[in-house]
Amino acid sequence: MSTMPHNIWKTMDKKDLRQFATAVFFLFSTIGPLTLLMEASLIPGSWQMLGVMILLCGGFSWSIVMLYDRPFLLVMVIVLFTFSVFGLSLFQPAFLAPDVPDVKAAADIPVTFSSEQLSDIAVKRTVFGMSAIIFISVGYALFVRALGRETQRLITVQTEMKLAQDIHESLLPKEGTTLAWCDASGKSVPAAQIGGDFYDLLPISGDRLLAVIADASGHGTGAGILSAMTKSGIIQELQHTTDPSLLLRQVNETIYRVTKKSMFVTCAAVLFDRAAMTATIVTAGHPPVLRYDPVTGRTDMYRNQNLALGITASTQFSATAVPFRSGDLFCLLTDGMTETTDVAGQQYGMERVSAELRTLLDRSAAESTSRLVSAVTAHAGGHPLQDDVTALIVRIV
Repeated sequence: MSTMPHNIWKTMDKKDLRQFATAVFFLFSTIGPLTLLMEASLIPGSWQMLGVMILLCGGFSWSIVMLYDRPFLLVMVIVLFTFSVFGLSLFQPAFLAPDVPDVKAAADIPVTFSSEQLSDIAVKRTVFGMSAIIFISVGYALFVRALGRETQRLITVQTEMKLAQDIHESLLPKEGTTLAWCDASGKSVPAAQIGGDFYDLLPISGDRLLAVIADASGHGTGAGILSAMTKSGIIQELQHTTDPSLLLRQVNETIYRVTKKSMFVTCAAVLFDRAAMTATIVTAGHPPVLRYDPVTGRTDMYRNQNLALGITASTQFSATAVPFRSGDLFCLLTDGMTETTDVAGQQYGMERVSAELRTLLDRSAAESTSRLVSAVTAHAGGHPLQDDVTALIVRIV
């Protein structure tokens, strides 16, 4: 709750922020006339003192709002305000003295006022009180208006965010893929409201399955949009070629043409061919694809020295052909899996992934990915994930 004002100020439009600061100025300016009314002196302060108090109280509050992201200037304002308050209280400049002679009150001594003093008291106490009421009213009205505009903006952002979340969720298969010779499934846990990871399982024929996993640079809406573009490109190019190397080459050219040069996508694509008993692996700036062989008990890692998608306009993507047999377990993952840290700052790492794979021999692909992702999130120790965590498992039956 204590961070709410900071978050609101940080996300506000500049125009709305200035209006909010003006509302704060009027609300805290009220301290000026109220302070003069509460003084022990029988004669209220001068009009000059009223103006100075209004500017000091309101200006100080206004500065806090407008300079929240400029700490050096904010500290200077605080120091200036502090010295001004102490200076006025200690030295009391002559130009801020009461407009009429003050009345000295003492115990057991009757107090008499001149007509000029009585008139000054009546006028100033009325004006000071009305000023406080006017400042509160204007400040409250501006405050409600500014927060109302910000609330409306946040509602719009949340609506658009929900739509983006729905679009990103549509990128992920609703269920795994089961063929006569393999069982495949994946799971993704986004670090932000909208993830930048996605995976897909694309049966090409009864004997061939393309497994794809990708990680768009950044987080949030931009990464989600880039993920959607990448998946769209893969599905489109799959109509022309099933060769993973050529497929990623064509998608790379599209991404390079339509995105900023600072944006890229790491990707791994594996074409499983049951007839040839071979997995053709292509990685583009992506973590290695793991293959666990239950016969030998080994976990092999396959990674090609290819650039990520969107880095250069045209590039060749090398591939690795890996033979497989019944019982083999292939795991595709994003770097969020291995780079998730615990409270001590230790990463989950590939060794833990490999060790976890050895415990999944008798489980379905869906259960395996769920347990693998849960192990990684448990490693985080309840702390928010710093990156999306995504895993895809293909089990050869």
